[in-house]
Amino acid sequence: MMWSTRKLGEVCEIITGGTPKTSVKDFYGDDFLWAGPSDLDHGVFVIDTRKKLSEKGFRESGIRIIPKDSVMMSCIGYIGKLGIAKEEMATNQQINTFVPKHEILDTKYLYYALISKEKEFRAESSQTTLPIISKSKCAKIEIPVPPIGEQRKIVEKIEKQFAKIDEAARLRAESISAIDQLLPAALHEIFSEGKQKGCGEASLGDVCLVQSGGTPSKSIAKYWERGNIPWLRSEACKDQLVERAEKFITQEGLEHSSAKLLKPRTTLLALVGATIGRTGFLTFESTTNQNISGLFPRDENELLPEYLFVAVQYLYPRFQEIGVGKFKMANLTFVKSLKIPLPPLAEQKEIVKKLDALSEKARALRELQLAQQADLKALKQSFLHEASAG
Repeated sequence: MMWSTRKLGEVCEIITGGTPKTSVKDFYGDDFLWAGPSDLDHGVFVIDTRKKLSEKGFRESGIRIIPKDSVMMSCIGYIGKLGIAKEEMATNQQINTFVPKHEILDTKYLYYALISKEKEFRAESSQTTLPIISKSKCAKIEIPVPPIGEQRKIVEKIEKQFAKIDEAARLRAESISAIDQLLPAALHEIFSEGKQKGCGEASLGDVCLVQSGGTPSKSIAKYWERGNIPWLRSEACKDQLVERAEKFITQEGLEHSSAKLLKPRTTLLALVGATIGRTGFLTFESTTNQNISGLFPRDENELLPEYLFVAVQYLYPRFQEIGVGKFKMANLTFVKSLKIPLPPLAEQKEIVKKLDALSEKARALRELQLAQQADLKALKQSFLHEASAG
């Protein structure tokens, strides 16, 4: 059967959050939860928040307090993230909270109804750099409102179905993780076998030209404006081909910085932070910033550039021993000291051929699993629409 629809403003009180005066330090503390959009990323219920208010800030700042079992939704930036308040709390101005009239609207039903309206919320948001949907626009969105008993049956049905979908998604995620380990495992096996067979090793500094990059002064416009020389940051290093650049510098920028022009088939090696130890294989002439080292064989008859790329990936664990988190940093002296197996050129070619085939297989498998993950997400939306339509 089809149920009547009601505007959200008719079945809920909608509260936009706020921020107590930051100049009043006594308003902030560890006493009461104060939610922002990032706190809506941890499941259905919000049981903790990254930032908190003092009792004074919670009671005396004029900020609106939302009751337990209210449904919070991000309304600025990423529109539609949701969470249910597990206890009385407050939110910042990036969240609109829907307080249901409990005699006609079940909290969990409201939560799932809002999920089903995600596209509509986004369509109604302002089309600016930072999308925003106002409280008044939220109030006009309509949802089906069956009898309260039916709402609870719908919630039970949805959660049973979602549990199955979530289990399927978990298995997909495990498959992707396993696929991502195929290449590292193959590298380990190949190089371990090489050591057992007495394959020689060579320091990168002995067999490669090892260079770092540089950054032209950001305050000098002529180094950047209308630049046509590609310039890469360490984020480009993802253990795969590097086929394009996001930023460009001018010839003057190149000449007045420590940036160097690297030729195609250079292996890029990230030296800092979260990307440390990751690699990229350059497919075009480019420069980089100082957080990347460029590696190219001194003699291509001794070391194949494509083999160098895969061999350096084998060194990734060494970089994880350096520092902690964003403070991880490797210098060129460390890079030059690292050793890679150096089999004969013919064997290098065979290793590259084998790993290229494995990499292509892994890529295809990964894309298949990601597509199935997207299908599972779409299945949730489809089921929500079907359930709410009766």
